[in-house]
Amino acid sequence: MPFIIEFLRRIALKTGLVDVPNSRKIHSKPIPLVGGLSLFCLSVLALLLTKNVSFFSFYLITASGLIVVVGLLDDKFDLSARWRFTVQIAASLLVIYFANIKLDTFGHLILPNWDMQLAWLAIPVTVFGVVGIINAINMSDGVDGLAAMTFFSPVLVLVILSGFDSMSLWLLTVLLGVLIFVAFNMSQSHKVFLGDNGSMFLGFLLGWLLVYYSQGESATIMPVTALYLVAIPVYDTIFVMLRRIFAGLSPFRPDKTHLHHLFLAGGLSQSKTLLAMCASQLVMIGLGVLMFNIGTKEHMQFYLFVILSAIYYFSIKKMWLKIGGE
Repeated sequence: MPFIIEFLRRIALKTGLVDVPNSRKIHSKPIPLVGGLSLFCLSVLALLLTKNVSFFSFYLITASGLIVVVGLLDDKFDLSARWRFTVQIAASLLVIYFANIKLDTFGHLILPNWDMQLAWLAIPVTVFGVVGIINAINMSDGVDGLAAMTFFSPVLVLVILSGFDSMSLWLLTVLLGVLIFVAFNMSQSHKVFLGDNGSMFLGFLLGWLLVYYSQGESATIMPVTALYLVAIPVYDTIFVMLRRIFAGLSPFRPDKTHLHHLFLAGGLSQSKTLLAMCASQLVMIGLGVLMFNIGTKEHMQFYLFVILSAIYYFSIKKMWLKIGGE
């Protein structure tokens, strides 16, 4: 992995595939955008070497290739949101059609005796969910290591809860690659960024792993547990988009109102902001895993999730007002 990153880093510097500083960025010099491409290459190699190529993993990686290519084009040419969403939807449909994996049920999400089967809504809801996770991870990519660690924690939990199943060796290899990337990401002399190609790739993988491990024969978590595994990026994305809408702006317009921006505006350094974000995510993940293990009713978990989302929204809004950010 270090050799892949260093090789691609040098190519990026020569070809101009770099992130140029602007008013929304907190770095001061161009940084190569090859972290995601490096992780994709590692994922393909790891899948081949572990010889665990199932229909799901094969089409997951194949569709991920589309995501990475469009992400690279976006990093280089700044594509419109329409192009990104089109490819994200197409890649999701590819996995659904060929691997036959989708969100068939939400479980007993609303009522204790009602299994919320999605029926004909399964495909559009699955696509909406995966695309939502992709963009939640993409929007969190504003502090060194943050998007990568936002991916790392829930995937590690999925591996542990699955009892180290047939996909575990591959996923553990990917997670090792993520940690190596974070080391480069925080380096001063060999720094690289994920880029949109990387944040979209990790978001796509995470979204589909949540679907895979919450449905059918491969299910090791309840669908509601998946919400807790990605609670912080989901809460953050919803808050930011609502704030933009209420301000009469496009919900996809970039700004500096994410949770990590709040921590930075409050005086925390990048490293302390990363720790604060990771700690927040681990609290929610821990809560979800605890309720899963003690058998808390699914609908109670969901209602608590909704209550916590409201608490999050009003707390963050108040904090922004306090520091003069609204």
